[in-house]
Amino acid sequence: MSIANWAKRLDDMLTPDTTESWEETADAVVLQRIDEADSRPRPTNVATFYSEEEYERLAEEQERLWSAEGEREARGHTVRVSGLDAAADAALDLLAESKKAVAAAYEDHLHASRVLTPHVRRESGAKLRYRMVWPLLVLGEASGIWSAAISWGDIPWIAAGQALSAGLAGASAGLVGSELKRLQLARTRRRDPDSLTEDERRYERLFTGSEKTPGIVKLIGFVSVLVAALLAVAVFALRSSVEGSSSGLTYALIAFATALASGLLGYQAADEVADLLATYVKQVKRAERHHRQLAGDTAIADRAEAVEAARSTQAEAALRGQAASKRVASLSFRILRRNPGAVGHGYPSGDASGVIGRRARRNGGAV
Repeated sequence: MSIANWAKRLDDMLTPDTTESWEETADAVVLQRIDEADSRPRPTNVATFYSEEEYERLAEEQERLWSAEGEREARGHTVRVSGLDAAADAALDLLAESKKAVAAAYEDHLHASRVLTPHVRRESGAKLRYRMVWPLLVLGEASGIWSAAISWGDIPWIAAGQALSAGLAGASAGLVGSELKRLQLARTRRRDPDSLTEDERRYERLFTGSEKTPGIVKLIGFVSVLVAALLAVAVFALRSSVEGSSSGLTYALIAFATALASGLLGYQAADEVADLLATYVKQVKRAERHHRQLAGDTAIADRAEAVEAARSTQAEAALRGQAASKRVASLSFRILRRNPGAVGHGYPSGDASGVIGRRARRNGGAV
């Protein structure tokens, strides 16, 4: 019988609707009696009947047929797994390295937070305020110059470019405030290198500043003041030629004040230690994002799905094969039951195993 027919028969037998037919079949079973007052045990002079051998082979055949059917059904999945192996293995290798990178980033961040947090002087929200206000200062500086240039008769898009560059120059002139604040905080943190703990030595540059730093800051300060002054003179000249000296002086002072405000804004937001901690936080987020991207590689997911699909298909076929084997084995007993004149009605009561003189099957039972 073909495996398709066996599958159909098994499906019919396993369908809940057939329970009543099973009961009807069981009710119709009649143990034929050789003697009105007695039943006969299985004879011991024949170890195994040919019909038992036949159906034992048929049961083994069902297990192999279903195993082959499961292999055939799973072949598409196993072939796909083989095709994905190289890409998936490469992705997993990268994922393993990425995991180490994430762990290292977390370790660096936690270590820096534990050691450096006591040295943070920037108030919460100062950096956000700086990022929001600084562009407004640039825009304010540029808008005054742009309107004057338009009034003077300049081409709008050319005036816009010049005004924007002037606004950036004026706002950038105040960056010297950041350098002044960093110099001040560095002096506060300054320590003798020999007095640093083992943890603090990882950030030694934060505790031992350069002696040349004040001179550099003075130079930057001079250049910043010069830029602000030149910008104020330029605004005064432009506005005076268009709206008079009073307007020119007013806008010149505003331009200079904008540069000073930029310096104050940079001063209150500057903190080298806080910036370093923020950098470690960004490194952690970057490592996490990269790790998630690698973990979501389609080759890894596709191979895992194909492996599970193949396993499930083969497991289902194996279970169906076992069920078919049991069914065939039961038919062997059915033959014995229907022929009590040749094999008796059952096993002798004194036989603990229920099997006399018959070889064991390969799975440990007997047929």
